[in-house]
Amino acid sequence: MRLVIACGGTGGHFYPGYALGKALIGRGHEALFLLRKDDPAGPRLAAEDLPFTELDLRGLPRGLSLELPGFFLKLWKSYRVSARILEVYRPRAAVGMGGYLTFPLAAAARLAGVPVLLHESNAILGLANRLCLPLARTLASGLPLSGARLTGTPIREALWTPAAPAAARAELGLAPGLPTLLVFGGSQGARAINLGVPPALAKLDVPAQVLHLAGKADAPEVERLYREGGVQAKVLPYLDAMHLAYAAADVVLCRSGAATLAELAACAKPAVLVPYPSSAAGHQELNAAVFADAGAARVAREPFSAEALALVLKLLLSDEKTRASMSAAYGRVGLPSPQESIRLLADLVEEAARG
Repeated sequence: MRLVIACGGTGGHFYPGYALGKALIGRGHEALFLLRKDDPAGPRLAAEDLPFTELDLRGLPRGLSLELPGFFLKLWKSYRVSARILEVYRPRAAVGMGGYLTFPLAAAARLAGVPVLLHESNAILGLANRLCLPLARTLASGLPLSGARLTGTPIREALWTPAAPAAARAELGLAPGLPTLLVFGGSQGARAINLGVPPALAKLDVPAQVLHLAGKADAPEVERLYREGGVQAKVLPYLDAMHLAYAAADVVLCRSGAATLAELAACAKPAVLVPYPSSAAGHQELNAAVFADAGAARVAREPFSAEALALVLKLLLSDEKTRASMSAAYGRVGLPSPQESIRLLADLVEEAARG
């Protein structure tokens, strides 16, 4: 059967949709991916000869803005394009992974009589999924969410089976025996994390090393800060092989986006979560609370206190029992394994398609 998956816009929407699409293709179905215009995910799909099409749409401007008329015009055009896609491609179901591309597809699918399945990765419904909920047959969720069927959030298959820590550190050029902190803020980095973590680690009085994925713009400055603070650090602009980074790490400091949390849970890594303060409806704060309440993570908020952050990192990097307890606490969150997550979500898509 044919299926359409709206998953463009951000990596947090694309990678779960990509993993779902690959799983459905593996079951003998056809999947068409819906991306935004000039989406960086396009070349990846093209390299794998996976079909995709694009909508010329961006996110809803916040508050009163002169950009609103242009947004609604593009939204209307995106709806028309989505309706045409459904007319020509004739899918059995439409899947929205959250984000603004979900709305035109879900609206067009509802009017065309095509079943709609929504997936919400966060601990609270995003705006697009809230608007589309009356149009949907099924709501799946990555984190526990009232009224949704918990599937977890699909992640890349490379992260399903953790690599050996020693081998991962060797491949990344890290010391094999030192407690290791992995720091990242997303594919482009996060300036508050990039500038706030090095001073904290400079105050650390326990042996440790850091792998810091700082983004292209900040990497030289971050490297300088570590060097001036006497911190043993490897700073990279970006790392595609995240399975190696997670395997090498004893502790992870990162944002609390839903896709990142799904990866942390799969690897059961003790974490210090730094919610993005401007996330829509405070969803990263709510996401972080799910893991912190279970005991799998600590929460640090911007602006950082170098002294306070150093105390938290010292405890986690020096106390193996604390790390083991936090890793075990992921079981209390109750998320499916990566393999089970993709199976559950693919089952729901097939169920929706069959009516």
